[in-house]
Amino acid sequence: MNANSKARLIIDASEREPDLLWASGFLAVDTFTWLEDSRGSAIMLTDLEFGRGEKEASVDEVVSYSAMDELARGDNQQPVPFEQIVLTMLRTREVTEVDVPARFPVKVADHLRAGGITVTPCADPFFPRRAIKRADEITYIEQSQAATEASMEMAIDAVARSEPGDDGALQLDGEALTSERLKGMVRSFLLERGFQIPSLIIAPGDQGCDPHDVGSGPLHAGETIIIDIYPQHMTHRYWGDMTRTVVRGGATDEQKQIHAAVREAQQRAIDLIRPGASGDAIHREVQEIFLKAGFATEKRNGRWVGFFHGTGHGLGLDIHEPPRIARNGPILEEGIAVTVEPGLYYPGIGGCRIEDVVIVTADGCRNLNRASKDLEV
Repeated sequence: MNANSKARLIIDASEREPDLLWASGFLAVDTFTWLEDSRGSAIMLTDLEFGRGEKEASVDEVVSYSAMDELARGDNQQPVPFEQIVLTMLRTREVTEVDVPARFPVKVADHLRAGGITVTPCADPFFPRRAIKRADEITYIEQSQAATEASMEMAIDAVARSEPGDDGALQLDGEALTSERLKGMVRSFLLERGFQIPSLIIAPGDQGCDPHDVGSGPLHAGETIIIDIYPQHMTHRYWGDMTRTVVRGGATDEQKQIHAAVREAQQRAIDLIRPGASGDAIHREVQEIFLKAGFATEKRNGRWVGFFHGTGHGLGLDIHEPPRIARNGPILEEGIAVTVEPGLYYPGIGGCRIEDVVIVTADGCRNLNRASKDLEV
């Protein structure tokens, strides 16, 4: 096989496919084709998007879909399916073999194979080098994380300003402060700053013991409230991610002990992050801190309690991307953006999680967060 006949191919909408956005630099809600071969990188766009693509895309060439459609129709000018137009594009560039993402459309793959193209699906991530962030990507993550932190401080301030009623339910400005109301405040705050946030977690009490329970209903004094905010910038599309756990008023001794252990474990993990460090080893260190503090991870009545998720995950154009600081986690490299978010969860006491985002530097890591980690507000 001639190396010049090989290519990489993605067909998707870059609004939902981060690999395509990263490779093309072109944000679009409709599906388009990206190709990288011996001639360079190219995207094929309809007339509707062609002009914008020429101005915005970070590729060597923008190919006209309508022109390629004409070529695919040939002399009889009969309509042809999309996959035939893609096949024509490959043939014009003398491509006979393509590597595609695992999520590549089966219908297109079948048509290309029938047309003599070797199609090889690749394991995720399609672009492993996405894990090492460029300077501009770090700037985008810093912007997203700064907005996330500002929204967190606004949410915690709302809890702090609230007053408990006779039943302990929190009231803010004369109205009940519920999980739903506080989420609405966070969404409005972020939307005004150019961020979208389809979901977020404000989980009180035992709801917080299920780490992905988004939370619902009234918030009460004396219970742990996990606030986990993860917005995406609507233009550059990089995510922020941050968690704090608070109690309105006085916390119980058990709540304080859990919070202190989580805070210690998080700081230890941050101290260990550096190039060459093992994500697996950092995660095991966090587990050991919890075990020594007397917080076992086990099943009780068929439900996991303690620390039963990873310590952290990569962050960028995906909210969860490689690498993981978790069991079997890889060796970390300079330039990675990763969350650090250990937690403990015990029904009857409540859940607790603290999360920051750090950038791995040459001699350690840089924490993008400065907000308070105090439990009682």
